[in-house]
Amino acid sequence: MVGRRGVTVEDVVRIARISGVRVSPRDDVAFVTTRPSLDDNRNLTEVRVRRADGSEVYLSGEGDSNPRWSPSGLKLAFTSRRGAGKDERGTGLFVWGLTGDPVRLAWFRYGISGVEWLGESSLVAGVVTTRSGYYDEDEDYIATDRLPLWYDSHGLVAGLYTQLAIVDVESGRYTLVTREDNGILGFTVCSQGDVYYYTVEDWRKPLIHVVKRLEGAGEGVEVLRGYHVSQLRCIGDRLYGLMHKFSIGMASHNRLWVIDEDKAECITCSFDRNIHSIAGDIDDMPLVLYADSGSTILAVADDNKIKDITGRGSIIHEAHANGSIIAYTMSTPTTPIEVYTYRSGSIEQVTNINNWLVKEASLTKPERVEVNVDGETVEGWVILPPDIKDGEKRPLILYIHGGPKAMYGYGFYSEMQLMASQGYIVAYANPHGSDGYSEDFADIRGKYGEVDYKQLMTFLDKVVNNYPVDTEKLGVTGISYGGYMTNVMVVKSKRFKAAVSENGIADWISDYWASDIGYWFDPDQIGGTPLDNIEEYIKRSPAFQADNVETPLLIIHSMEDYRCFIDQALAMYVPLAMKGKKVKLVVFRKGSHGHSVLAEPRHRKKRLELKIEWFNKHLKGEKNGD
Repeated sequence: MVGRRGVTVEDVVRIARISGVRVSPRDDVAFVTTRPSLDDNRNLTEVRVRRADGSEVYLSGEGDSNPRWSPSGLKLAFTSRRGAGKDERGTGLFVWGLTGDPVRLAWFRYGISGVEWLGESSLVAGVVTTRSGYYDEDEDYIATDRLPLWYDSHGLVAGLYTQLAIVDVESGRYTLVTREDNGILGFTVCSQGDVYYYTVEDWRKPLIHVVKRLEGAGEGVEVLRGYHVSQLRCIGDRLYGLMHKFSIGMASHNRLWVIDEDKAECITCSFDRNIHSIAGDIDDMPLVLYADSGSTILAVADDNKIKDITGRGSIIHEAHANGSIIAYTMSTPTTPIEVYTYRSGSIEQVTNINNWLVKEASLTKPERVEVNVDGETVEGWVILPPDIKDGEKRPLILYIHGGPKAMYGYGFYSEMQLMASQGYIVAYANPHGSDGYSEDFADIRGKYGEVDYKQLMTFLDKVVNNYPVDTEKLGVTGISYGGYMTNVMVVKSKRFKAAVSENGIADWISDYWASDIGYWFDPDQIGGTPLDNIEEYIKRSPAFQADNVETPLLIIHSMEDYRCFIDQALAMYVPLAMKGKKVKLVVFRKGSHGHSVLAEPRHRKKRLELKIEWFNKHLKGEKNGD
């Protein structure tokens, strides 16, 4: 780290995102890069292809996503808005033949949710369509008799449903082949030409699904019902599902199942970890990605046993295998996301898109910290400032992840590295409710703001006692569930001298009817509805204990967040402001629930600057900020 500079706000904003990795039957690797440009305030996307011979091709276009190789590997399909006017609505389906320019096959006004090849000459696309009588073509109004009204990152969705379409590659002509009343959630195409999809059993209970097989135009033939399905994938002549049966409600671990007509056999139910995805196959065995103690790991499911392929100490974000080669994206605590391939025990780094940061900036390796709380082990990490000197005490910021079934661990956290470069000790942990541990550990139903609060405060105590922390300068922050827990922290504790709550929940009552998922998430996690369990909803809502707050609180929210709606920020802000508490509300006009990552570059830059100003003022005594 000698001679290297600290991490800056501009660094964090410039880091490229990589997604959609796919490896072809010819061992070519396709993926999508999203490179933020502060100069013109845009996120620039492109499909990149790394050929098996090491050469590269760049297919730049607005909104590129979903690259999919044909069975021969001689064609690449993807979705994009390339060529569209600024005000033109919709998404196009494109095919590239390994040379020349991509060809647009079709344009769908309301978007495409996914695409897969059906043989070499046809594609199956999840096409967003309108429900007759419920969606105004002029967009003056929407009408609905069901939920949700809106959905995060998609806006108003009432009357919009995904159906399957078969698209001819030569002519671009397409035919809708499903008429599911509740739309299609996901689908897969098998090598023998069968198409399987899953849909909602009842829109009032959107987590309970029905698996169907497509047979001509219509609603499909039912194969299985009563499970929650996260993914379907065919391997050989077998249909696999990533599913659960609600053992602990919606937060139940996903298991790998083999689906046959009217039945399913669980082949990983003795494996008490959450499986994130079925990533293809290695030698005709399912390749899965699962979470474990801060790492995500690739493994094969062989004879009802999980056999790891990759090791611990990193986060694999997504992966895809073609039978012999795995392409995947990965980050470590000191290296941002890049593309890698794995073949027969050999790992190759395919990209160096974000390597500039590793070369230029001082990145600090986190130290692991473990505490035991009432018989449960809680795992966390600490990042020290790169310039800290022996005997010197520094202010600390406690980060709380979203979810709650999410996970901190061995990934690259650019904002935390930024705060360390700003001179802060950064601490973060996985309390009860987090992913990566047993299913019992993930079960936080009816315990929000209690067991998680106790474990985080115990973890904080250990960090304070073992690291050079200035105990009079403690801060706390988080987004979503992390924003909720930040609100909980400041109503329950007076230890924090500054807090930043982002896109979090303050009032579970209004969340039930305003959030895009509140009508099913809240009854599962809080218990009942506000109509039949109002006392519990009030008990879990920090807004009703706002009188206790003494910590200066910055509330950041975005107007287009339909997951934790803007009323959540106001529920915390209004009572604090009316009581004359130290509180500030910042509302970004644009940006969804994931605005910290997905928003326009200028928005993201200003968000980070606001946080730094707030913490610097209240933890360091600097005059900048209000």
